[in-house]
This record gives sequence, C-alpha cells and structure tokens, in this order.
Amino acid sequence: MHTSDIREFVTKSSSSSSSSSGDGRLQELKDRVEDLVRSSLGNEEADAMLLGLSSFSSKATAAAAGEDSTSSPGGDVRGGWSFDPPTDEEADRAIELIGSLPKSLRNALAMAAGYGGGYDSITDGREFVRNLHRQMEDGASAERLRGLYRMQRIAAGDVSAYERDGRGDGQGGGRQDVDVDVDGGEEYEIAGMSRLLATKIEERLENRTRAMELFPRSLQDADEDILPTWEDANVVFQLLDKSFMATERPVKVGGGYIIRGSNKRKSAGELLDVLDGMILKSNPAWMERYQISYVEIYSDDKEELFEDAILITPNKFVPIAPGFLSAASTAIAIFSSFVFCIDAFGENAVVMERLKEATDVASAGGTYDLAWFNELLVPMLVTLGAAQGVHELSHLLVAWSKQVILTAPTVLPSLGLPYLSFQNRIKTSPKRYGDLFDIAFVGPITGLTVSFVSLLVGLQLTTTVDQSTAQLLPSLPVGYLTQSALAGTIVDLVLGGGDGILLNQDAATQVPLHPVAIGGFLGLIIHALDLVPIGSTDGGRMSQAVLGRVWHLTFSSLVFLALFISSFTSDSSILLGFLFIYSFTQRDMEIPCKNEVDKVELPRAAAAVVAWFLAALILVPLR
Repeated sequence: MHTSDIREFVTKSSSSSSSSSGDGRLQELKDRVEDLVRSSLGNEEADAMLLGLSSFSSKATAAAAGEDSTSSPGGDVRGGWSFDPPTDEEADRAIELIGSLPKSLRNALAMAAGYGGGYDSITDGREFVRNLHRQMEDGASAERLRGLYRMQRIAAGDVSAYERDGRGDGQGGGRQDVDVDVDGGEEYEIAGMSRLLATKIEERLENRTRAMELFPRSLQDADEDILPTWEDANVVFQLLDKSFMATERPVKVGGGYIIRGSNKRKSAGELLDVLDGMILKSNPAWMERYQISYVEIYSDDKEELFEDAILITPNKFVPIAPGFLSAASTAIAIFSSFVFCIDAFGENAVVMERLKEATDVASAGGTYDLAWFNELLVPMLVTLGAAQGVHELSHLLVAWSKQVILTAPTVLPSLGLPYLSFQNRIKTSPKRYGDLFDIAFVGPITGLTVSFVSLLVGLQLTTTVDQSTAQLLPSLPVGYLTQSALAGTIVDLVLGGGDGILLNQDAATQVPLHPVAIGGFLGLIIHALDLVPIGSTDGGRMSQAVLGRVWHLTFSSLVFLALFISSFTSDSSILLGFLFIYSFTQRDMEIPCKNEVDKVELPRAAAAVVAWFLAALILVPLR
C-alpha cells in the first residue's frame, strides 16, 4: 500500500461538522494519526507517510477534488468525503486500504468501531467503515485509540510495547495508567489490561510463536546466560535507520530476538555488511558476544507461510549433546568397526581354524603369530579410515577457509555397517548459504571418490591374488552386496563379467573379496548415507542451502518417508539402522547462517542434484 493512499484515507476520515472548527479538528486528527503511525511503523516509513501532513488542509484537499470546501448539495464536504456516511464505493476502497495496515493497528481500529472480537470478527466491511467513520465524526479520543493499539500489541506478545507503555524501560517517569473504552462502555486500565493478557505474554516468552520452529534445539534451548537481553537487541534496533524497515520492535524468542520487517538495501548481503559495520563502529564489545542474521522464519500470520526477519543470537553455538555422550558414542562405534571387520572373516573356515589354533596356544601359555591375519585385517581398516579421514579433512579445510569453527567429530555407531558416520557440529555461523553448502558437499564427495577407487583396486586385487592368500580372504554375502545397486553392479561386472553372477545366486552365498574391496564397498554406502538430504546430515545441509529452511523441511520429510518404507520393503538393515540413529542425532536443521535469504547459485544446486542422484544409485538395492 502506498503511503499517499494511507494519507488520503485517514485524511478523508477526518471530516468535521462545520467549516469554522475544521482547522482545529484537522490539527487534532493530524496529531492522532501521527501518534498511531509512529507507534506502529518504522521511522522511515512513518516519515514518508507524514511528509506532507503539515501542509495539508481541508480547503486544499477539497480544491484538489474539484469541489468547494464549504458547501455541497449533499452536506458539508471535507477532504473528499461527505459528512454523511461513506458511499459503497468509498467504503470498499477504505476497507481495502485498512486491510493493508499492520494487524495490531487493524484490530485497534476495529475495536474503536465497536468490534470487540477485533478485525477478524468483521462480517460486513462497509458497515465497519461507516461505524469507524462515525466514531471519528464523534471525536473518538486519540488517547483511546492509542490505548486500544497498545492492547493489541500486548495481546500479540510484544513485551516491548508493554514496557514502553508502562514506563518499564528504565527511563523513569512513573507509570501512567490510561483508561480504554472497549465495546462501548467497559473500561480497562493499561495496568489491569496487561495482567489480563499476562498469559499471552508468557506464551510469547516461552517461544509459543511459530517463528523459531525451523531452528535447531541448540539455539532454541540455549542457556539464558549467553543469550542477548532486550538492551542488546535494542542496540540493533536503534541502528536500523534506512537500511531495514522494521514493522515491530525486537520480540523475544527462544535463542534471542527477532525483528520483523523488510530490507531496504539492494541485497541481504549488503544489509548485513552495513549493519555489522555500524554495530562494530558504535559498540565493538557487542560483536564479541552476539551476531545478527537475516533469515526466513515461519510467519504468525495465517495468510503467509514465512517472512524475512533479523535474528539476534549469540555468535557461538554450543552442542546440546553432553561431552561424555559423544565420547561414549565414538568408543562404541570404533569398537563395533573392529568387530564388523573381524566378522567379515567369520565364514572363512581356514581363517577360523587358524584363529582357533592360536587361541588354544595362548590358553596353554605358548606364543602365537597373528601377523598373517593382521596383513588382511589392517588393509580393510585403513581403507575405511583413509576415506573417512579425507572426508573430515576436507570439511575442516573448507570450514577454515570460510572462517567457520567445527567441533571435533563424533563417530556414530550403526546397524549393518562398521559405523554410520563422523558427525561434526558447526559452532559458528557460515556467512551465507553458499559457504554452508561448500562445507557440507566437499566431505562426502571426497570420501566417495576414495571409496570408489578403493573398490575398483580391491576387486582387481581379488582377481590377481595368489592361491594361498585367496584361501584367507574375507567375504560378504550376496544379499549384502545387492543392497547397493551401483556397488553391486560394479562387483558383478568385475568378478562375473556382467553375467548376473550376484542375481543368479542365493542371498546367503559368500563372495570372497580382497579387504580393500570390502573397505571400498562399505565406504560407498557410508558416504552415500551422509548425502541423504534429511536433518543436519551433509546432504541435509546441502538441501537447506539450496531450498531454504521451509522447503528443506518438506523435502526432508518426503525423503525420510521414502527411506522408512524402503527399509521394510527391501529387508535393508542398513537403512533401518540409519533412520534409527538419525532420529536421535541429526533430525534438527543446522544453526543459522548470517545470510539465509539469498540461496545458492545454479551451479551449486546442480551439484547437489548430481550428488543426491549418485547417493540414490548407491543406496537403492540391486534386487
């Protein structure tokens, strides 16, 4: 809605009953409108709206309308509307303009017109406009309108409005209680009204707003000691100036404060650069503890799905998982990895017999040599470790280049695999979604590359190994190998010449493989699972960077449902184990980036699609 339209509307609503008192009544209305506008809009928009108000007059307005300002056949005319009730056309235009105002202001106007249920309770728009016109005609007090507006702000959970109205901002000047006439007679003091609405205020303080539902628990449940206060949030609010058009003062949410509004700069990046520079210049100590991000949040307005807002949070994010729990998870995962790799030899009768002999010798107090077994076990562990090591090193190097701090990795155990993944938490916000994408993408891609090469090399070694070593090779069952369409096909091509050797055998049949081949096969599945676009996995981070939080949530839910169904229809213990562990460790989305309004560019989006397609080829069963 244009500010000139608002001025014209409120001007037309100000018609007075006589020419002689017109100027005085007009000045009173000007003051009333200015109070309401400045209390509901940002300074820039308020200044623009009120720019011509001081030179405005009923005579000038009537002249602009081509009419005499003192008389009319239909009655006294001021500002284009007759003193009689507005016509249907005028009422329709008025209701359209009022509908564009902030919600709190719409409700205040509705209650001033006698609608106790607020703006949403209006069933006849024309009748509402006429009732409002009548109230303005009868000289509804500016104090009453301000009181109604404050009540609506408090009801919406704007604690700052309560603090200002109650003089609770630490600026002195005792409380000034104001009587507000609601529904034509009931009077409420602002103090009494705030008590009646205490429940709503508490709900807002307890994060009942939908705004933060898309953000991780590590932010929403952060310790109050590290969160910004109202004064810290106000530091940002006072500096917004012409860069950001705030539609409300800072609102407390779980994890900090939000300021709703719209960006008046050319881009989100420019807005953040300007604000960061202003804060650093005026209050450098503030930047040592807090940060501002420009993000998408769920809208509390039922007519909108999400909106942009400035989010004020700590500049470091502490993982919610206790350190001892991470250490215990890592220890269990490392132990299970050794067990899984040793178990790969369990179907080799020759190996089991030699290990049994070594155990008998040890029990008798003798010495035994397991170097032959270590020569087979170590290559498998090294192959897995090398792929994962490159994966994590890539994360760290890219994060370092982006000035992002990661936690030490936590190794997650798994069902059906040596381990599920190495989980890094992000402790400081990436500057933009592109940085988050790069950090997430590089790890699993390098891990997949090493694993793919290892599988090919290991399969070649399987076909060329000498006979004595061939008798000691570990093995995987056909049913396990066919859990990956891509990796199973590669095994079939190299060992069976593409004649369907795997598909033509019983699922329990053991296929001897070189330890490097087994390490490469397992690595492909592990790193492919890291690319699954759900929660805060690496694939989930990529999805969030490409789609944003709102659409990532939808996409992630669909992928989770598809995997859940597949885990039962394909008898895949790997997928079921992944979903089980994921539900406890990675279901949250990632911490906020500084700029979450600008999504990644097309090349990164295309790379994400290719990576997800590759992961699907690896994880879809061969049969």
